[in-house]
Amino acid sequence: DDGKSRQRRRANAQSFGMMAKPPRTTREKKVSFGGIQQVEKREEGNNRRVRLVKTFVDEPYNRTGFTFAVRTDDFDDDVEEKIEEADDNNRWRRNNRSNTASTSSKISRLISDKVTEVAQSACTEIGSFQKHSATHPRVGIVDHVSVHPIGACEMEVATEAARAVGRRLGGELGLNSYMYGYATMENSSKNSGDKSTGMRELAEIRRKLGYFSANGEGETWIGASDVYDRMQKWEAKPDFGTGEKVDVEEKGVCCIGAVPFVVNYNVPMTCELSDESQEKLALDLGKQIAKRISQRNEIDGLPNVQSMALMRTTPSTKTKEDGLSSSSSSCSSTLRVDIEIACNLLDEISSTTREQVQKRIEALMPQLMVENAMNGAKLNGAACQIGKGYVTNLQPQDFLDAVSRPRTRS
Repeated sequence: DDGKSRQRRRANAQSFGMMAKPPRTTREKKVSFGGIQQVEKREEGNNRRVRLVKTFVDEPYNRTGFTFAVRTDDFDDDVEEKIEEADDNNRWRRNNRSNTASTSSKISRLISDKVTEVAQSACTEIGSFQKHSATHPRVGIVDHVSVHPIGACEMEVATEAARAVGRRLGGELGLNSYMYGYATMENSSKNSGDKSTGMRELAEIRRKLGYFSANGEGETWIGASDVYDRMQKWEAKPDFGTGEKVDVEEKGVCCIGAVPFVVNYNVPMTCELSDESQEKLALDLGKQIAKRISQRNEIDGLPNVQSMALMRTTPSTKTKEDGLSSSSSSCSSTLRVDIEIACNLLDEISSTTREQVQKRIEALMPQLMVENAMNGAKLNGAACQIGKGYVTNLQPQDFLDAVSRPRTRS
């Protein structure tokens, strides 16, 4: 009946997100939001099937994430209208089969249209990727596009959509793209990835392309000067795009995948240091924590957790007397650094939760400080504190709620 039909549609949605960075050169530290504003302006009052549900501007890391959602069962309305108009059973069956077969391709077109549109804006806004720098890893202007099935949406639909995005970005914008997860291409799975599943992991692509290795001073990533050389060493050609050096240097590389929903959970760590020489020790402490909780730690790592430590903000001076920034030499002062343990929770429903990650980090920090001191890496006079973690992306129910809002028919 109508009530059950509406309930079924509320539990059927698909989200997809992309990360594009506003330009930032090594000489100009201000972020330009022109491209972001253009995307949001185009979406104002948009009643189409693809909806912008979140814009995440992460200025300290010089990046921006756009998250869109599409109702995969929105096309059922077309079937219902045809049922009402049908004057015999044979006509209804033909219409129903035709609609079912084309729904996945329609969704792929809608998603690839939207991602290509936003990617074009990002490439135009930034110009050359060689001008971009950040304290957060990235390998391209459009660094990452992930497609997630939510609710009753099938993974096959997300897979087809992700591959459609790769074809469009490679063919129309010249963006070299590597596919991962369920979107892994058959030829790619033979050269890399998990041999048992035939799927390549996002972390594998990033590791091969130097995502986790800063190429600038002070833990910064500048341009993509070494990405092309790493691609040649890896001997795994992009699934889409030219593979030409000039395109890699000017636009970088994009990672595109279809995977179950991933929770991005970041835990802040603030350290007040006695002098600048302790800055590296503090970051090393964060890296130790990230390494210990990662699933790659086979001894006591947390299942389905990927993690890394990043310098969230540049060091700032803080007086001990009043807690205000000061350059005065007459006051005793400390140097404050903000570090973040960035985590991807690959399966929070049946595996490690954010609460477990939080508790583990809180327990590890003082333990590792003692161990480091015993090994000679002392943070004398330093005070480090773990803050409450936060989620940077929306949750599945948020997407279902967003696409359940009434849409004006065109």
